[in-house]
Amino acid sequence: MKIILTIIAFISLLCLPVVFAEGISVDQLKQMMTRSADNLTTYTYTRSAESTIIYSNESLQDKFAAIKATEGKVNLTAQSGWWSHQLTDIGTGQVLTWQGYFLNGTELWKEGDNWTQFIITDPDALLADYNELPGQAALLNYSNLSIIGSEEMGGEDCYKLAAEPIPLIEKTILGTQIFASYLSSPFPLPDEVDNKNFDFDNTSILENSNVSITAWISKKTSLLKRIEIDSSLILTPSILKIEELNFTIQSDLHEQTDYSNFGESVQIVLPEESQNQSTRMKGADWRWAIFGLVEP
Repeated sequence: MKIILTIIAFISLLCLPVVFAEGISVDQLKQMMTRSADNLTTYTYTRSAESTIIYSNESLQDKFAAIKATEGKVNLTAQSGWWSHQLTDIGTGQVLTWQGYFLNGTELWKEGDNWTQFIITDPDALLADYNELPGQAALLNYSNLSIIGSEEMGGEDCYKLAAEPIPLIEKTILGTQIFASYLSSPFPLPDEVDNKNFDFDNTSILENSNVSITAWISKKTSLLKRIEIDSSLILTPSILKIEELNFTIQSDLHEQTDYSNFGESVQIVLPEESQNQSTRMKGADWRWAIFGLVEP
C-alpha cells in the first residue's frame, strides 16, 4: 500500500496568452485541440513515471524511489476501456501490478491474481475516467500556454508547447506530492504537512518548488501526442513557517505520457479467469489516486 499511495500523481485549472507561431495562435490551437479531443473514437497510450523522495533529520537520511509503467486502451464507440499499471519500489524491488477493465457497463480490476467487480452507479462518468485524453488537453488549455517550436513525435510534425501552470494547478500538483511524502515518511511529521487541510498561503512552498509541463500537439490532427510533467519541492519547518524540530523533505517527479493509434481498431476483451471475482465498492479518491493523472 505504501508504494500505491506514494506514486500518486496528480490533478486541476485557467489563463492563456495569445502567442503566434507558424501562422497559428495559442487560442486557435487551444480550440482545435479541444475539438479534436472531444471527437475521439479510439486511441491507446503508454505512461512512464519516476518518483524520488529524500527524507532527512538530525538522526537519519532515507530515500524512497519508485517507477510506474502504464498502458491503456480506449474505445468510445464501444464504450469500453482498459489500463494496466506496474509499480516498482526501487529500494525493495517490490512490484505491484493491476489492471482495470470497463465494458458492457461493468468494471473489473485484477489486483495481483485477484479479480474484483465494482458496483457502478454512473457508467458515463466511469467511461470519462477511462477516457483521459480530453482531461489532459484541458490541463493544457487552463495553463499559461506558449508555442516554443516544432518537433517530430511519433512520426508526425508537432507543435511543441510549454505550459506554465497557474497557481491553482500548481498547488494541486504539489499538494498531492506533499500528501504522498507525508504517507511515506520514516519519521513523524507535523500535522501541517497533511495535505487534507493544507494551506499554501501560510508557507513559502511555492517559492521553493517548481512545476513545468511540456506537450507536443500534432499539426495534422491537433491531437495531443505527448505530455511531460516535472515537479519538484522542498519542505522544511522554515518553509512551512512552523515551530518544529529540523527536517528536510525533497520530492521530485517526472511523468511522460504518449498517445497513439487514434481511430484505429481497439479491442478490449475480459479474460475467462475474470469470472472468479468478488464484489466491492470504492470511492473516487481511491480511483484517482490509482490513476495518478493530472486533470482539471
